[in-house]
Amino acid sequence: MDTANMLINVAAILAGLVLYIFVTNTKWGKDHEQYQYMIMLGTILVAVIVGGLLRWLM
Repeated sequence: MDTANMLINVAAILAGLVLYIFVTNTKWGKDHEQYQYMIMLGTILVAVIVGGLLRWLM
Protein backbone atom coordinates (compact mmCIF):
# COMPACT_ATOMS: atom_id res chain seq x y z
CA MET A 1 0.00 0.00 0.00
CA ASP A 2 1.45 3.34 -0.95
CA THR A 3 1.64 6.34 1.35
CA ALA A 4 -1.12 8.35 -0.32
CA ASN A 5 -3.70 5.59 0.10
CA MET A 6 -2.65 5.06 3.71
CA LEU A 7 -3.10 8.77 4.46
CA ILE A 8 -6.49 8.75 2.72
CA ASN A 9 -7.58 5.80 4.88
CA VAL A 10 -6.47 7.57 8.06
CA ALA A 11 -8.23 10.79 6.99
CA ALA A 12 -11.45 8.89 6.23
CA ILE A 13 -11.37 7.09 9.59
CA LEU A 14 -10.74 10.34 11.44
CA ALA A 15 -13.51 12.07 9.49
CA GLY A 16 -15.96 9.33 10.49
CA LEU A 17 -14.87 9.45 14.13
CA VAL A 18 -15.10 13.24 14.35
CA LEU A 19 -18.50 13.22 12.65
CA TYR A 20 -19.78 10.51 15.02
CA ILE A 21 -18.58 12.40 18.10
CA PHE A 22 -20.07 15.63 16.77
CA VAL A 23 -23.46 14.07 16.02
CA THR A 24 -23.70 12.21 19.34
CA ASN A 25 -22.87 15.39 21.29
CA THR A 26 -25.59 17.48 19.64
CA LYS A 27 -29.05 17.85 21.15
CA TRP A 28 -30.47 15.73 18.34
CA GLY A 29 -27.93 12.98 19.03
CA LYS A 30 -28.69 12.98 22.74
CA ASP A 31 -32.44 12.85 22.04
CA HIS A 32 -31.95 9.86 19.73
CA GLU A 33 -29.56 7.73 21.81
CA GLN A 34 -31.58 4.63 21.00
CA TYR A 35 -30.48 4.99 17.36
CA GLN A 36 -26.77 5.14 18.21
CA TYR A 37 -26.00 2.05 16.10
CA MET A 38 -27.64 3.57 13.02
CA ILE A 39 -25.86 6.87 13.63
CA MET A 40 -22.55 4.97 13.78
CA LEU A 41 -23.32 3.12 10.54
CA GLY A 42 -24.25 6.40 8.85
CA THR A 43 -21.04 8.11 9.89
CA ILE A 44 -19.00 5.11 8.71
CA LEU A 45 -20.78 5.34 5.37
CA VAL A 46 -19.91 9.04 5.14
CA ALA A 47 -16.28 8.22 5.96
CA VAL A 48 -16.17 5.60 3.20
CA ILE A 49 -17.63 8.10 0.73
CA VAL A 50 -15.07 10.72 1.79
CA GLY A 51 -12.26 8.21 1.30
CA GLY A 52 -13.61 7.20 -2.10
CA LEU A 53 -13.90 10.81 -3.21
CA LEU A 54 -10.35 11.54 -2.08
CA ARG A 55 -9.07 8.53 -4.05
CA TRP A 56 -11.07 9.58 -7.09
CA LEU A 57 -9.63 13.10 -6.95
CA MET A 58 -6.06 11.80 -6.81
